[in-house]
Amino acid sequence: MIVSTSEVTMKYLNPMLCSFMLCSLALLAGAGALRAEELSLDQMVCALNPDQCSAPFGDRRVRGISATASVSGAVRPPGSFDITLNFPYNSAALTEDSRAKLDRVAKALTEPSTNNLEIIVSGHTDASGSAQYNLLLSERRAQAVRRFLITERGIEPNRLVAKGYGKTQPLFPSDPYNDLNRRVQFQNANYATASVPSAPATTAAPAEPPAAKSSIQPAKGKPPRATPAAAPGQGDGL
Repeated sequence: MIVSTSEVTMKYLNPMLCSFMLCSLALLAGAGALRAEELSLDQMVCALNPDQCSAPFGDRRVRGISATASVSGAVRPPGSFDITLNFPYNSAALTEDSRAKLDRVAKALTEPSTNNLEIIVSGHTDASGSAQYNLLLSERRAQAVRRFLITERGIEPNRLVAKGYGKTQPLFPSDPYNDLNRRVQFQNANYATASVPSAPATTAAPAEPPAAKSSIQPAKGKPPRATPAAAPGQGDGL
């Protein structure tokens, strides 16, 4: 039987091609898994206690949870991490996806090194909309997160403080309309004061120079003229 060169080539090439395609698909699947990878429990705990971390875990933002001091221009206060919760429009209702993320946050808040920390739960928006509207909405959402962690996950109420900041503290100041500015942040209250910029020092006003002495001398021999007394019923207007 005569077998052409092309048939021989295809006979051995097809398995190689299939193998290559399978490997490529595996790599793509791995890349997808990497993008969907969640921050570990230890990484969230480390974010809340950065001074106690044995080793930094680097700049990470995966599956809506991020815990780094600076990533891609982000400005994040120390002792904190962020989660992106997809609230319905103009609503503070928690979706199933948001509840799943908060389940993991609850576990991080009940670890031995974090179960006595006071946590500030702060809501943030992007720059869309009015300042007052965003402020109220971000506070409602922070309160919804706090309420969920207390009533459904057993976190002590005195450990959680909810605050709304609206669009005043964007994660990306240079890109105020970035979707990632819409987030809920969890911060160790022990680091909260360190993250607030101090007020600029006030500069004392310079002292006024002493008044110059007048060179005009009063005329001698002429007593000062007396001011006539006000008539009854008259005086300064009040």
